[in-house]
Amino acid sequence: MKVSVFGTRLSPFVEKVVRGLQLKGVSFELVEPKGPTDLRKWNPQTGKMPVVEFDGEKVYDSTVILRRLDQLVPVPPLFADDPVAAANQRQLEDWADESLYWYVMAFMWTPKNSGATANRNLSFVPGLLRPLLVPLVRRQIGGMIRAQGMGRLPEPMLATEFGARLDDLLRMLGDKPYFYDVRPSVADLAVYGQLASARSEVAPETRRAVAERPRLLDYMKRVEQATGG
Repeated sequence: MKVSVFGTRLSPFVEKVVRGLQLKGVSFELVEPKGPTDLRKWNPQTGKMPVVEFDGEKVYDSTVILRRLDQLVPVPPLFADDPVAAANQRQLEDWADESLYWYVMAFMWTPKNSGATANRNLSFVPGLLRPLLVPLVRRQIGGMIRAQGMGRLPEPMLATEFGARLDDLLRMLGDKPYFYDVRPSVADLAVYGQLASARSEVAPETRRAVAERPRLLDYMKRVEQATGG
């Protein structure tokens, strides 16, 4: 099966999908954007990454991509055998994608971090265009985060809430190596993607919060070992 992943691993959702492919032992080509129009070309619907092509079949959205991957390559499965555990894994995947994501985004796009974040995210844009696009991207994404609500929280409150959510993850993990099971699932792929993003150098606040929780770092190492290093 020929598999191409369109996107950059700076995205937690691309990282989630890449880890899923590696967990399954599926070889793939990572096609990173080379210009600002590539994303819309790959995904005319939303212009977002990742997009994965399985033998010519294009699939959008990380959650849908992993469901399709699990159909095409059933072993190892991406869900627990127990239906209740599998339901919990689906719920945690959704929470990581739709809630934990915004905590990390809010810190990445604070006024003091947004310049470095924009430059990093636009690294594929030619150097002459980048100074023109950085202010535009800062305003656009900053507006999205404020509209979502997380960007309106005072930073100390945001930090407290983010730390509490990391502690919640450790409570849910308990003494199991992975969430709700003894093998990795979509929940682990989604959580890992967000935690990897949180450890980016452009957001020292979230990076420090993860580093202060050694059990979380140990968990990330287990996911890495299970998904190709």
